[in-house]
Amino acid sequence: MVSEALRALLRQAPGAGELSGPDVRVGRATHPVCGDEVELFLRVQQDTVVDLAWRARGCPACVAVAAAAKQALVGAPLDAASGNLARVVQSLGGLAATERHALKLIDDALRAAR
Repeated sequence: MVSEALRALLRQAPGAGELSGPDVRVGRATHPVCGDEVELFLRVQQDTVVDLAWRARGCPACVAVAAAAKQALVGAPLDAASGNLARVVQSLGGLAATERHALKLIDDALRAAR
């Protein structure tokens, strides 16, 4: 079950939407079993994420982790993005074993955006 802090973030949905422009990188990922989908829009300058938007469809954990990505990744070096996101999600109460696929989905989208 998604923690209360992650549920609150899910309701606020910071970063929901899209970024556009020639400097925006887009990464998409789909979970092959449950069908959750995430799309990340990254603006990167000098290997640092300077802006992020997302669209997600699926379980609450998937949407909550996508929302946490805005907080965790903006200002972070692209190479440290996955670790930053995992730490932020853990600080917000973490995920149950059945929800951890949401972190991998974001990691896959980040890799696709590089």
